[in-house]
Amino acid sequence: MTATLIAQIVVSLDGYIENEDHEIDFEFIDAEYDEFILQTLRSLDAMVFGRKAYEPLSQYWPTAAENPDATPVDLEQARLMHELPKYVVSTALSETDWHNTHILHDVTELEMIKTQHDRPIAIFAGGGIISSASDHGLVEEYRLTVSPVRLGSGTPLFRRSAKRVPLTLIDSRVFGSGAVLLTYRSAAA
Repeated sequence: MTATLIAQIVVSLDGYIENEDHEIDFEFIDAEYDEFILQTLRSLDAMVFGRKAYEPLSQYWPTAAENPDATPVDLEQARLMHELPKYVVSTALSETDWHNTHILHDVTELEMIKTQHDRPIAIFAGGGIISSASDHGLVEEYRLTVSPVRLGSGTPLFRRSAKRVPLTLIDSRVFGSGAVLLTYRSAAA
């Protein structure tokens, strides 16, 4: 069996994944969304990151469980982030020190990675990685959490592409914060 590749990311109403200063301060974090992320992590076989997103995550998660204010959900997320296989797509990295992390030098290597897993694999961060994987027809499902804010400018989720990707809405969910999770299946899937 081949794993489903999911692109899961938070975007502003106008489609940006970060503001002009490369900050994600518009994203919301609340208990309901944390529980959703925990359920997502429990359902996965692996995670994929771009290098720019990977670097701060690899600094935060290895010690996240040591935070004295960590909730039980935080502790479980930290455990799963530690244990799950992680793939970072980068031509700049040659080694990593975050447990169970593997370097891919090209997004097309995800095709082979998908054959090594049965449960879903999620691309959690990196607009460039999501765009590239989408352009190569590797993403079967998109989970976009639309944060209730219009940024006006920043880094768009998708770069320009000559390729049209028809999608079918398969689920939606509204969080108490006003954010909306939209889940789409790629027509190519």
